[in-house]
Amino acid sequence: MTATEFVGRLRRRTLVLSNTRETVYAVLFGDRLGLTVFLATVVLFGLLWRTAFLINDSYTLANGLYSLSNGQLAMTEAVYGPGLETPGASRYGGQWYARNYGVIVLSLPLVFVLDLLTAVVELRITLVALWSLALLALVVECGYYTDGDWVLYGGAVAVLGLFGLNVTLAQPLDAGRTHLYALQLTHLLIAAFTPVVLYRLLSQIQTRRLGVLSAVVLTVGTPLAFWASVPKRHAVTGTVVVCVAYCLYRSRKPADGAIITHRTTFRALAYGLVGLYAWVHAPEALLLCVALALVDIPTAPNNSPRTLARIGVVFALSLLPFIITNLAISGSPIKPPRLVSGGGSLGSNAASSTGGSGGGGVSGGVLTPLAPLLGTIKSGMKPLLLLGGELVSGFKTPQQQPNDVYHAFVRSGSASGALNNAGEESVNLSLLESAPVLVAMVGALPVIRRLRLPSSMADRTLNADRVVDAFAITTFVGVVLLYNSRLPLHAQVTARYLFPLYPLGVYLFVRLPAVRKSLTDHWRLFLWTVAGTVLIGGQVTVVLVAVTVNGIGEAFQLHALLALGSAVPLGIWALSGRSKGRAGQIGTVLLGAATGVAAVFLLLTTVEYYALGDAHLLPMMRALGELLTLY
Repeated sequence: MTATEFVGRLRRRTLVLSNTRETVYAVLFGDRLGLTVFLATVVLFGLLWRTAFLINDSYTLANGLYSLSNGQLAMTEAVYGPGLETPGASRYGGQWYARNYGVIVLSLPLVFVLDLLTAVVELRITLVALWSLALLALVVECGYYTDGDWVLYGGAVAVLGLFGLNVTLAQPLDAGRTHLYALQLTHLLIAAFTPVVLYRLLSQIQTRRLGVLSAVVLTVGTPLAFWASVPKRHAVTGTVVVCVAYCLYRSRKPADGAIITHRTTFRALAYGLVGLYAWVHAPEALLLCVALALVDIPTAPNNSPRTLARIGVVFALSLLPFIITNLAISGSPIKPPRLVSGGGSLGSNAASSTGGSGGGGVSGGVLTPLAPLLGTIKSGMKPLLLLGGELVSGFKTPQQQPNDVYHAFVRSGSASGALNNAGEESVNLSLLESAPVLVAMVGALPVIRRLRLPSSMADRTLNADRVVDAFAITTFVGVVLLYNSRLPLHAQVTARYLFPLYPLGVYLFVRLPAVRKSLTDHWRLFLWTVAGTVLIGGQVTVVLVAVTVNGIGEAFQLHALLALGSAVPLGIWALSGRSKGRAGQIGTVLLGAATGVAAVFLLLTTVEYYALGDAHLLPMMRALGELLTLY
C-alpha cells in the first residue's frame, strides 16, 4: 500500500466516522443547544447526587442488580438493606425477586465499568473527574454561544479549581456499593434526557428559545433533579412520557432524519417505547398504551392494515423482554412482579389467576377445544379490567374522599393519615407545593371557552401539535385517576407517584397563548427573576428556616407556604389570560418566582434536609452541608 492510498483510505474512514458521530449527535440531542441542555442538566444532577439510600425501595433494586451481576435472576443475598423482604420485592416459588428489571439490566454494564475503574483509581476521584469533564464540556458549549473567549478560558480555570477543591476535600467512597452507584448513574442519565426531549419537542412546535425556557422550568422548577439520582421509576417515567409525545409529533410530520425516513416509523417507535417501559413498570405502561392508542388511532391520517401490522409487530417485539422476564419469574407472560391490584396498591397478587384454569367456566361440547384460547384471552384482558377499575375508583375519589384529594394536590398540611403511617413528622408536599409553577395550567380555562370542536368526522385528523396536546391531556388525566384513590401516602416527599404530571404540566401551560407570549417577549426578565429568587430569596429562606423552624416537618411546611404564596398570584394572572404590555411582564415575573421557589426548596433539601450524612458525591457539597446547620 502506497502512502497516497493509505492517506485516501484514512480520509474515507474519517468521513464515515464523522458522519456517524453527527448522526448519533442528532438522534440523541437534536442540535448543539440540545447538547447544552443535556450537559447543564447532568452537571446539576451531579451537584445534588447523594451516594446513599433515600428510600427503602432502592434496596430491592440494588440487591436485584447484585444478583443479576452474579448470573442470578432471583435475589440470593441481601448485600444491601436489612434483608431480601424489602419494599417492592415479590416472592415466587420460595425465592425473592426484584422489580423494574428494565433499569436493572440497563445498569448492568455500569457495574462492570465502575468495578474496573475502582481497580485503577479511587472511585470518588473518578466520579468527581467525570463530573468535572461534564462541566468543562458545558463551558465549551457556552463559549460557543458568546463572542469572546473569556467564558471559555475563565470557565476552564474555574473547572480546574473546583476539581482541585473536590480532590482536596475528598474522602474514600464505599467501593462495595457499586451496584447502588450504577443504578443512580443510570437513572441520572435517563432523567437528563427529559428536559432535552421537551426542548426538542417545543422547539419544533414553537421556537428554540421557548424550548430552552421550558427545559429550565422543568429542571429547576419541578422535583426532577430531586429524584434524578434516586433508584426509583419516577424519573424514567417522565422521560418515557416526553419521548412518546415527541415520537407522536414526528409521526405527523414529514420524516427528514438521517436514520428514520418514514414518519410511520416514529409512530411505531412511540408504541415500542411504551412496550419497553412495561419492563420497568407495567401498570403505568398499560396506562400510557391506552392513552396513546386512544389519541393516535382515531386521529391518524393512515390506519391501513399494513401500517397497523407494522406498529403491532414493533410493539410485540418491544414487549419481549417484559414477557421473557415474567415467564422466568412467575411462569405467566403477562404477570409481572408488580401489577395493579384492586385494593389500590401496586401488588403482586393482582393476576394470580393467569394460570391453567382460565377456561374452567366453559362447558363441554363444541366450545371445549376453545377453552385454552378463551382462558388466554380472559387472562390477557384482566390487566385492562384492573386498570379500568382503578380509573373508575380514581374518578369517584373526589366525591368520596375530597380531603385526601385536596391534601395530595393542593395543600399537604399535616395530613394525619400520612403522619401516622410514617410515625414521624409530615414531610410530604402536595403537587402544587412541589411545583407551584404548574398552577399556570388554570390558564387553560379561558382558552377552553374559545375552543372549537370538530364539526364532523372529516375533521378528526389532528395536526402534529394538536395530537401531542391531546396525548398530554389524556395522559395527565389518566395519571391523576390512576393514583387518586391511593394518595396521599406517607413516603412521597414531593408527590412522586404523580411524577409524569410535571413534564406534562410544563408542556401544557407553555402551550397556552398567554404563557407562551410572555416568555417569548420577556425571556431575559424570566431568567433574571429565577436567578434573583434563588440567590436573594434563597438567603431569606435560610434565615427564616434558621429563626422559625424546629424540625424537618416545620421546614417542609414553610416551603409549602412559600410555594402556595407564589402560586396564588400566578394562578390569578393565568386566569386573566392577558400577556400584552405590563401584564406580560407581571406574568413573566410570577413564572420566574414560582420556578425559583421550587429551586430553593430543591437546594436546601439536598444540602440540609436530606443531606444523608457525608453521602454527597461532590465533597464540596458535603462541606457546604456541614457548614449549614439550620435546626
